[in-house]
Amino acid sequence: MNYVIVSGRVLLGLVFLCSVVGKVRSAEAYQAFRLAVAQLAPPLRRGTKAVAPLVIAAEAAVPAALVVPATVNLGFATATALLLVFTLALAGVVRRKGSAACHCFGGSEPVAPRHVARNVLLVGVALAGLVGGFTTAETAAGSPAGLLLAVGGGALLALFTVTLDDLAHLWGPVDIEEAGA
Repeated sequence: MNYVIVSGRVLLGLVFLCSVVGKVRSAEAYQAFRLAVAQLAPPLRRGTKAVAPLVIAAEAAVPAALVVPATVNLGFATATALLLVFTLALAGVVRRKGSAACHCFGGSEPVAPRHVARNVLLVGVALAGLVGGFTTAETAAGSPAGLLLAVGGGALLALFTVTLDDLAHLWGPVDIEEAGA
């Protein structure tokens, strides 16, 4: 068993699951996501009614595919494709110095270079899983301790990923006016 692939499955599965939940947790969250699609991909501005549910469905397919051993490669391939498109959209906003919000996990942070960097790293994980899935034979079950470590590591990385904006605020510079000083 390749523990790196297991960690990648857990990381990407949880990240995409949190992304879907963040977008559909309420009517307001879904509407905010639809508006963000129009800002992130201006050519799709008129098609957000159709594009938004397709994006959510594709995102939901990733964790479902990653959990089933027979479809893991499909899950990694879908994650790679989605993350590449999302990364290009985010990079376009940063390049244009736009004010679009990132609704990746239901938040409303303005798109920043950290979002692009996060997605580039996730693309790397998805590609590594895809390549590893095609080159590594699924043979032994692996040790329980190794499996637990791989799952726990993937879950911790997912937690870091989905709370990146909160962590950026926590460790970022303090805005004196915002703090009420």
